Amino acid sequence: MIRTSPLPAAAALFCVFLAISCRPAKPALGPVPSEIRTLEGFASIRTTRGGATAKSRLAFLLAPPGRGRIEVLGPLDHRLFEVSVDEPDAVLILPSKRAYWRGPRGEVFESGLGFPLSLPEIAALLLGRWDGVGPDKGWALDRDSDGRVSAGRRPDFDFRIEEFFPAAPIARKLTFRGGENAGTLTVLSIEFNTSDPEARIGSSIPPGYVRVSRSDMEKMLRDEN
Repeated sequence: MIRTSPLPAAAALFCVFLAISCRPAKPALGPVPSEIRTLEGFASIRTTRGGATAKSRLAFLLAPPGRGRIEVLGPLDHRLFEVSVDEPDAVLILPSKRAYWRGPRGEVFESGLGFPLSLPEIAALLLGRWDGVGPDKGWALDRDSDGRVSAGRRPDFDFRIEEFFPAAPIARKLTFRGGENAGTLTVLSIEFNTSDPEARIGSSIPPGYVRVSRSDMEKMLRDEN
């Protein structure tokens, strides 16, 4: 039997970022501008790790190249944890333990989200715009008959776009594998260049939260599941 539970913290993809309210997710794509400064929306994710399968939702706000926020949401949009990034550092906040860990973005992503992608790579994965973060950064990319990036790989991560939004090269559904994690990400809604992103990305630590080490945070995350 497949076990359905909140997304294991070490398995959440995109990773992906936000400080937005818990509004209903609708399968929708906003107008796609030529210049994209921010991406904001919701996604569902199904991840398998060590034989266990879990489902959750992500709410994200990305402002590449160096700022972003993601919340991993459980039943009734209960916030399980969040990762906030202001390169080169990131913060993982775990409300149930009233704890946080601050460290290099790569380490926080690896422990909290289960993959080592940068914010520009996450944006490229969703948008299909790989200029500056593609082959020159170690990626091998495949394109479909319409010229869209349909798959990609490097030693620590690979993905395949299973479905695009209609009339746009924006990923609607993709499968991925990174380290011990494999899964499916489905974008439920996404908007571009939304208002006042800088004021909503900050990594504010709630009062009374205790700073912990990487090893202590990883143990807390395992206890969550």
